[in-house]
Parts: sequence; structure tokens; C-alpha cells
Amino acid sequence: MVGSQDERPRIVADSTRPTPTTGADDVIAALVASTRAALDQARRPLRDVVAVGCSAPGPLDHERGIVHVAPNIHGFENVPLAARLSSGLDGVPVFVDRDTVIAAIGEGTVGAARGVRDFVYVTVSTGVGGAIVADGRIVRGATNTAGEIGHWPVALDGPRCGCGSFGCVEAFAGGRNLAERYGSRDAGDVFRAADANDARARALVGELESAMEALGVGLVNVLNPSLIVVGGGIAEHEPTHVLEPMRRGARERAFAVASKAVRIVPAALGADVGMIGAVVAARQRVAGRDPLAV
Repeated sequence: MVGSQDERPRIVADSTRPTPTTGADDVIAALVASTRAALDQARRPLRDVVAVGCSAPGPLDHERGIVHVAPNIHGFENVPLAARLSSGLDGVPVFVDRDTVIAAIGEGTVGAARGVRDFVYVTVSTGVGGAIVADGRIVRGATNTAGEIGHWPVALDGPRCGCGSFGCVEAFAGGRNLAERYGSRDAGDVFRAADANDARARALVGELESAMEALGVGLVNVLNPSLIVVGGGIAEHEPTHVLEPMRRGARERAFAVASKAVRIVPAALGADVGMIGAVVAARQRVAGRDPLAV
């Protein structure tokens, strides 16, 4: 739960629980329970809540609050998430948006991209995703899937990606795929093995770096942003394997004019980016405004 009417929201209570694997009904029930538990911690009644913001994996319809499909959440297909959550919270308005869009809104309003009108948000964690902001507005695309940069192909003969294609950035750099390719349960095992000079791990980390370098070149050349903000667990803990290759690619391979205009920086809000971005977006939308990033 995030409170305060100050410019930067302040976290006053937090209720975290595992995501159920038994279907949409149980996931929604858990979200409602977490919301009510956070309110209890903050000693605030539900009637004081003006709106609720919720981030979700996409693709989704942010205007109607419908999640079309969440591949990593069992049974989450064409779920009217906003309406279901609102019903469980006694009719409080609920606004849903894609998790990377929510993060970009947070970083763009009170984080590393504050005041920047043309930037790209990138997350490198379990998967790889992003959001694009142009002239202060989120770029949505025809089907609200713009910004899926994790599925930018960077190798014509690369490994199969979870999206069904192959050679995507996420196939190389997503933590889940990295761990699976190495045969471990956690991407951290791969980085630790690479540090210990394990040849196979070093090769996989090298491919990750090449993928991030290519992504950096593509983002700079195609979108010409003034800033690229990079967040997510892997980026936060392994910046030399994520941010540095992106910077190197932009510096050495991108168009010189575009390269000189861009900075590639770590995200500022860390694990709180989803909560902070969600409350900023909910405030804007309950006021009848589109959720601008800046």
C-alpha cells in the first residue's frame, strides 16, 4: 500500500504472498486479501481509498482492465482483472496496466527518468521487457504491446524463446532462460559459475552480453532516446554484464549523433518501482487523465 499526496508516494504498508498456481480466481482472491491486509497494517479503512493501481503481465487492455494472457500465471486468459478486483474491494476503482508500463511511469515521474520526455525503460530479470516513452507519452502501439523489447531478435539462429520465436534478447538474457540453458534453477548460479571460470557458464554470459549490446544498438538507432533506464534483478545485481554491454554497443556501433545524445543508467526505484508506478498511474487515471510518464 502506498500513501501520501506528496510528489513521491510513500510506502506505508506492504503485504506480500506467493502467487497461487491454481487459477485466476485464487490469484484475484490473494490480491484482494493482500490489499485488505495492507490497509489493516496502515490502520486505514477501505472507504478512504480513492483508487487502486495494479500492474500485470501482458498483453492486456489497460482501458478495460482485461488481461488477455499471462503466460506464467496458470489460467490467466481474458480475465477482467480490474472489474474482479474492484468487486472484491467494495467497488473501489481499480486501474490495471502492463508491469513494464507501470515501471516506466514510476521512473519517469519520480525516478531516474524524471523530467525526461524521450526514454526507454528496460527490465532484465526473469524475463526481459520494456516500455517506450516518446514526447512524454507511453507508446502503446496498435494492440498495446509496444515495448516488448525482450522479443527483439538479435540472432538469426539463436535458441528458442518462450514466445515461440527464436534468437530473442530474452532467450539469451532472461533469467529463466539463462538458468534453463545452464541446467540450474537460478540465474545466479550461472554468474557464480562464470566468475569461477566455468567455460560453459562463461559462454552463456558472453552470449547474454552480446544480446544486450545488440539491444543497446537497436534502441539507440531506432528510437533515438535521450535516456535508457535499465532495471530488474539481473540488471541490478550484474550491471557489468547488462548495462556495460549496452553502453558499449551504443558507443561503438550505434549512429554517432544518436549515441552522443543518449545516457544508459540504472533504474532508481528498485523493487518498489511497481508499487510507486501503480499509485502514480491510478492517481492520473482516476482524475480522468491518461497515465503520462512525465
